[in-house]
Formats: sequence, C-alpha cells, structure tokens
Amino acid sequence: MIDFLEEVYKRKDKMIEDIQTLCEIPSILDETTANEGQPFGKTCRDALDAMLEIGERDGFVCENVDGYAGHIDIGEGEETFGILGHLDVVPCNESGWNSEPYAATLKNGKLYGRGVADDKGPLIAAYYAAKIIHELNLPVKMKTRVIFGCNEENGSKCMQYYFTKKPYPSMGFTPDAEFPVVYGEKAGVNFKIIGEIENDNLIGLYSGNRANIVPEVCEAYLTGSYKQYRESFAEYLSAHQLDGYVEEEGNHTKLVLIGKSAHASTPELGINGAVYMCHYLSTISQNQLVQFIDQYFYNDCYGEKLGIAYTGLMGPLTVNLGVINYKNGHVNMIIDMRVPHEVTDEQLTAKMQKCLNIYGLKETHHLGKALYIDPQSELIQKLHNAYVEFTGDHNHQPQAIGGGTYAKTMPNCVAFGIEFPDSDNKIHQNNEEISIDDLMKATAIYAKAIYDLIKE
Repeated sequence: MIDFLEEVYKRKDKMIEDIQTLCEIPSILDETTANEGQPFGKTCRDALDAMLEIGERDGFVCENVDGYAGHIDIGEGEETFGILGHLDVVPCNESGWNSEPYAATLKNGKLYGRGVADDKGPLIAAYYAAKIIHELNLPVKMKTRVIFGCNEENGSKCMQYYFTKKPYPSMGFTPDAEFPVVYGEKAGVNFKIIGEIENDNLIGLYSGNRANIVPEVCEAYLTGSYKQYRESFAEYLSAHQLDGYVEEEGNHTKLVLIGKSAHASTPELGINGAVYMCHYLSTISQNQLVQFIDQYFYNDCYGEKLGIAYTGLMGPLTVNLGVINYKNGHVNMIIDMRVPHEVTDEQLTAKMQKCLNIYGLKETHHLGKALYIDPQSELIQKLHNAYVEFTGDHNHQPQAIGGGTYAKTMPNCVAFGIEFPDSDNKIHQNNEEISIDDLMKATAIYAKAIYDLIKE
C-alpha cells in the first residue's frame, strides 16, 4: 500500500520553497499595467511565469495561454483530470499584519502570508500530489492537467478565456474552499447601486475596494469640529468593542472605524466597518444614505430586513455591503449576495427594488449560476473517501458553500479543500495562515483522491 503522507513529507522543504516563491509576488489585479500578454497586470503575469517555471523545472509540458492562465501536464492518457487553482490574491491592509504579507513566513509550524491558503499554497499542494503519482510511476488512465489562472478574485475571466482555447477535462477539482468536499456553490450576484442623496453634515463616506470582502475600514467626513464627535464616537467604539479614531482636517472632521474583514460568502465572520460606521452616524446625521444602510444592513447579513432571507439545501442567502463611495451627493455602492439555487432573479429584484425606491436609489445586477453535483456521484464519493481515510472524520459530510470557485467554470468539477473543519486559515483577512501539518495532510489527501479517480 502506498504511503502518500510519507511521500509528501519527503518533499516538504521543496514544497514550502515553491509556495514562498509564489507568495513573494503581490499578484493583485492591476489594470494600470495590463496589456496584451498580461491582461490582469504585471504582477499577475509574474506569478503565472513563476508557476510555469516550476513545472518546466520538474520536466513537465507547460503552456501559457495568452497571459490569462497556464497549465502543466503530468503523465499521459487520452482523458484528462483537471486541477484548477488561482494565482491572484486579494489586497491586504499591511499595517494589520504581524509579518510581511508577501513572503510566506514560516513561524511556529505555520506559513503566514497572502496566498498561503488562498490559493497559492493549495495549488502547490495539488501540484505536488499529481507529481508524486507520476514520480512513483503508478499506472494511470488519465493525464493530470494542473490549470492556473490570474483573475479568480475578480470574476474568473481567466478561466472563461482559457476554456475558449482549451478543452474541458473529463472531471476535476479546485483546492480553493474547504474539506471534506463541496457539492454545491450558491449563485453570486453583485447589486451595483447608484443615486443622488443630498449632503447634510456628512460630506463623504468611503469603505471597501472589493465587493467579495467584508470591508474592514470605513472613513466618514463630516462638517464641523472634531470636538463635536470625539466623545460620542469614542463611546460608540468602546460599547461595540471596535477600534477607530477622529482627526481634524481643515474645516471638517474625519472619522475612521476599523472592523474585521472576512470573505463575503461568510459575512457573519467579519465586522463590517461601513455598516457599523453608519449605525453610529445614524445617531448624529439625518443623511438618507446613512439611514438606508442602518435600516437594512445593521446586525443582519442574511437579508431579513431587505425581505430576501431564504434558507435552502445550500444554506442561507447571505448579504455583504462590500463597497461604498459617497462624495458630493453621488452614491456608488456594491452589495455582494450569495444565493441558494432555489431563489429566482425575479424574487430578488422585486424585493430589492422596493427597498431602494424608498430612498430614490437605482440598481443594476447580474445573477450568476449556482453549482450542484449529486453528492452520490463517483467524483464526490471518491474525494470524500480520501478525506476520511486520512482524517478518520465521519462527522463532517459533503456540503454546499456560499463562495464561488473555479468549479463553476467547467463541468463535473467541485471544490475540495484546503481548509479543514474547525480550522481558520484567515482567508481574505490579516495574517492569512496555514499549518505545515495541514498542508502535508491535504497534499496526501489530494494524491490519494487523484489516484483513485485516474488509476487503471
């Protein structure tokens, strides 16, 4: 019997080095450096090149698909098993980190850095899993194609383009969620809201730069001296166990509230800085934007106050007020929702518009597709069995999630790891981390699962 875990530990140091190589590149979407060959900016292209160089170093056939994505082919076979991972990362507030965010620092048995868990570390883990099968000369009927894109965090345009140029694998997984295995993903929708709301004492409100992240920091600009707000704001922060401060800027005052970021698919794990700021402002301002946010979003990330709450087979609908830009009376907001497959576009639109009409706001949106794979399918069962073999965990069963992954970009594909139940890798948060033991165990699980699905 093959001891995949032993094989993984033999390669531990090299795996860590490869993860560090990728994580040292701040591969955030940068439209200012985007051009032909690097459609998502220079640093995303740098990360793509680095991953291709890893595959070339190991002697595999590699291909760059116009800077959108790339792949590494491992082994041979008429059919293809696909592993889909992403090299782009979300931005980070560097001041909130205890180590360099773009370094994959090894400390106390853990790697810390942006991308170690989402998704550079998992991509390397799955790559090494396929590599181990090849290096052991195990008999297989499919080749494994490790595919990696550069735009997962901003719409997966990379994979949409890639699959116009390359065929779909027969089946596969993406190591971009959690164990034991994900059979369903809620539909994603961004409501983009605009309008004109008259200023009173609030002259500016800014929070968030990505709709798929719970915004941590919110800045509000008010008329008048900071002495008017200093005491009441301090009391509010203390009462809600929040951080923040007040500054005087010329003839107006700047308030800063610091919450806690989280992935928009699990907004209950974060503290939305914008929502809490508006809850405070509602006590000192009659501004209609403030009243709208406080009325419909405070202490509610499930859409109950909007009238859209729903819980189905995939769990609850979730709501994240992700981006606010309010200046000179102009409102621009983006609300990220994760919607169970039973909810229709018409149901959402009618109820949202009813709330928006009260405040004279308008919306545009597009409801994405949900993903559902039969939990009894061969793919789900073999992935789950591999997880159980290495963990002994029969309590956690295949599940549905709110996050959207590359699994939606190809047929017969699901999300599989890398976060273990009851773990917190702080994905999209400060001090993102993954333990070396979890990384090694996940790699062994991947190797077992891949081999069970592709062996002769």
